[in-house]
Amino acid sequence: MKITKKILAVILCVVMAFSVMTAAFTVSAKEEVTPVVFVPGIGQSQTYKYDDEGNVVADWNLLHINTDFASFSVFDWIHLVKFVVEFVQSICVQKDVVAPSSIQHVLEIFFADHLSDENGNPINNVVTPLHTYPVSEYDEEARGIFDDRIPCQFLIDEIGEENVYCYNYPVFSNADENAVGLNDFIENVVLKQTGAKKVILVPMSMGASVVNNYLNQYPDAGRVAKVISIVGAWDGSDVFGDLMLADFDDNAPAMVYTNLLGELGFVDPYVGSIINIAARILPKQELRNILDDIVDGLVKTLFLSNTSFLSLCPSGRYDEFAEKYLQGDDMAEVREQTARYAEAQKNLKERLEYQESKYGTEFYFISGYNLAFGDEDYGFFKFFETYDTTNSDEIIQISSTAPGTSFVPAGQSFDADYIADSAHNVSPDGSIDASTCYFEDTSWYFEGQKHELTDNNTALSLAFEIALDNIHSVEDCKDTYPQFNESRFVRRLTRDYLPDAETIDRSTLEAADAARLDKAVADAEAMMARTINDRDADDEIIFALKDLLIELNVKYNIWEDRYQPEQADPTMDAVEKVLGIVSDVLVLIFGKKGFADFWSFLPL
Repeated sequence: MKITKKILAVILCVVMAFSVMTAAFTVSAKEEVTPVVFVPGIGQSQTYKYDDEGNVVADWNLLHINTDFASFSVFDWIHLVKFVVEFVQSICVQKDVVAPSSIQHVLEIFFADHLSDENGNPINNVVTPLHTYPVSEYDEEARGIFDDRIPCQFLIDEIGEENVYCYNYPVFSNADENAVGLNDFIENVVLKQTGAKKVILVPMSMGASVVNNYLNQYPDAGRVAKVISIVGAWDGSDVFGDLMLADFDDNAPAMVYTNLLGELGFVDPYVGSIINIAARILPKQELRNILDDIVDGLVKTLFLSNTSFLSLCPSGRYDEFAEKYLQGDDMAEVREQTARYAEAQKNLKERLEYQESKYGTEFYFISGYNLAFGDEDYGFFKFFETYDTTNSDEIIQISSTAPGTSFVPAGQSFDADYIADSAHNVSPDGSIDASTCYFEDTSWYFEGQKHELTDNNTALSLAFEIALDNIHSVEDCKDTYPQFNESRFVRRLTRDYLPDAETIDRSTLEAADAARLDKAVADAEAMMARTINDRDADDEIIFALKDLLIELNVKYNIWEDRYQPEQADPTMDAVEKVLGIVSDVLVLIFGKKGFADFWSFLPL
């Protein structure tokens, strides 16, 4: 009996010891996983508008123009009619008589869902949901939106979806409140739910301004293990500064008064011709006056009450903006907040180095470069002053997304002596110098990469390898993720072509076609697995799969609404041709002028 008791005692001791060891191991394992918090940019969060019964009546991810005419008040209609009358009058007298207040009223009507009251709350029932739980608890709709806009399944597979969070905030909002909210999200949501001591922040685009403001307001929180910036706006965007200050390029009239709009792909060619014809109705200066008033109205309507957007003003242009818009007692609070952030932008290097030295925070930057503003998808940016002097991802200049990086305009190169200087770390194309970057050893650059860097699976893979502690510097991965890489665009491939190819029943295809499809899929998957990008070769593989899907669809009628060969529209082609001819004739006769400008040179 005593022996039995002794045996039981030993067994119990072993069980207890094992339990303690298991618990300790579990805690240790849990602490080893540092939760990741994505801080999204413009267009990556979804906003909803509700009616009085709580039903969703509209949703959007960036901008919502209110065209619910039934909701317009009598006063709204009065303002709209007044604007139309003034605009028609301007055409008749060939002079801008549209009152700036009329433009602002119209903007307030159509952008009502982005306006805030004196307390900073939306005047309409508009909400951007903040999910105070990990993506593992998202409902089907929220998870679908997250997966589509922040594709990070590789990271989720490694650390678990219970350790991945997203701090969604309204794009049109208060910058300081967003920083306070991020602090609360880290302290009272992420750390409490995971038991971790620190988080990894992954700001994307505008999200960098939120993280920057958070680090400025809470410099000694000590809660950030790493910041992995993906095309982050650490010092705003020059093209946004142009917009706020109405700094148009000297060549802008040429784009309006010629068919350059259509030729550059700003709009369809026939729309460009119509704009060319219509723009001549007013004299050039009067048209410019109206454009200036529209920009002024946008700033006063949308930006001054939403300081989140003012965070996108580059620090070097803030004083000019403040002088123009932030004077007077009614602007005191906005002026104080934005001036504090502008100062934080100016002192960015010192503040980040403080976080690094005192709290061990690691900073990483992944950027695109060697594009002018509007080179690819945002042609209207060519209207602004800095479009042809920048080096950017076509939305944010490289000195902001990889702070401190020196550059010459996209498409140009530093001179030979500069490049030959061993103190400089110049990109293969010669347009940027990484040696001036604040964190040269932890900054990566993708040449020709557009701002939508989530389309580049190599860049995302790099970010996630950093988050997983597999990469700590450029030196760690120079053979797999070189500091200077080429761009890649796989959105359509990963979201359409590959999934659709997998749904095709090979047994319904001829053997040769099935083999071709399997090879095209294998080529695409092999390309996706390579981390050294070759833009031309990668595009060839992507388009080869797309073209094959079109060919197979024509042959086997797999889809009715997709992968159809492009068909010309004879009627539209004829309209486009006629409008083009009219536009060209007007350019020959009137040049880059309005009708009234031309006749003013003739003696009367």
